[in-house]
Amino acid sequence: MKILSSHPVQYHAPLFRLLTARGNDVEVGYLHDGAARSAVLDVDFGIEFAWDVDLLGGYRHRVFSDSRTTAAAAMARWAIDRHTPLLLMGWSTPAVWAIWLYRALRRAPTVVLSETTPGSFGYTVKPRWRTGLLRWLLQHSGAVGVIGARNRAFVRSMGVSEERCLAVPYSVDNATLAAGAASLQSARGELRRAYGLDPELPTFLFCGKLIEKKRPLQLLDAFLAGGLAGRAQLLYVGEGALRGAIEARAAGAGSVRVVGFLNQTQMPRAYAMGDVLCLPSDARETWGLVINEALACGRPVIVSDAVGCSDDLVGADNGWVVPLDDPGALVRALQAALADRDRWVGMGQSGRRRVAAHTYAAMAIGIEAASDVARNTA
Repeated sequence: MKILSSHPVQYHAPLFRLLTARGNDVEVGYLHDGAARSAVLDVDFGIEFAWDVDLLGGYRHRVFSDSRTTAAAAMARWAIDRHTPLLLMGWSTPAVWAIWLYRALRRAPTVVLSETTPGSFGYTVKPRWRTGLLRWLLQHSGAVGVIGARNRAFVRSMGVSEERCLAVPYSVDNATLAAGAASLQSARGELRRAYGLDPELPTFLFCGKLIEKKRPLQLLDAFLAGGLAGRAQLLYVGEGALRGAIEARAAGAGSVRVVGFLNQTQMPRAYAMGDVLCLPSDARETWGLVINEALACGRPVIVSDAVGCSDDLVGADNGWVVPLDDPGALVRALQAALADRDRWVGMGQSGRRRVAAHTYAAMAIGIEAASDVARNTA
């Protein structure tokens, strides 16, 4: 099996290792190496960094930008092998579209895995020819992996039959995150102090890029409008273009802290410090893996109903789902969460049960099944 991805991703590398460990002959092709080997500028974070975990070990891979020819040409030569199943991790570049079209015309076994939802796809107007071509390519792929309910709804809306939609439940390393956060729990007061927080106040947590689609300013407005400052605190873990605006708007509130970017091995600190994770993003949030992370660590969550994972992972037993365009609903959810502090432990346990089916093992099984379907329909 070949797997084509734009660059190494911290959430995908463990999956590729597991597929290899399960006996699959896997080779992953990357257009470029991203932040896997050296620090690079992330446009959304607005900072340079390199991931502090190994994203390239434990599975065969090649990086096409290392080629003596153009990366796209090297990628195309590698990917057009019509006899080997190819898993496409999305369709973000013209070169991927060209490879996908070639393989569809040659009836080569191809599996597609993306995060797209009806909401994210419809967020911007697309040319009719592009939508039509995408529909044709999906219908002529051997199988499509679906990460959750909304992704499945999008794929089915494109005319892909149910039997060619295989469940690949989107996942993080639940056990490692949970163990890391648990190991820090006894020191959470000291940890909060180290990051400039009150060690005792209930803490709402935002983790991610401080960019418009994730609506961190709307979260701040709701926190302040709800009169929560002084009774609780709001912690932002992340960087991005809106950091300055957040800090300016929060000036004087005294209960809001932006601590900046935490690398992958540092993320358990965030979940140890936080009590309730908040993700009020718009429909461009196709899934929201920070929700998986928070649930694995036993934290209740507040999400907007536009977030892709909200149907799969969040219910009244483990969090609050609020309408995207109702600022008052977000205020009320924050107030309700604070009032329900005695339920947080039980909600955390419910969240762990909900996310328990979202594992790399489940993803690997789904990808293997999709590969078999693609082979049989080629």
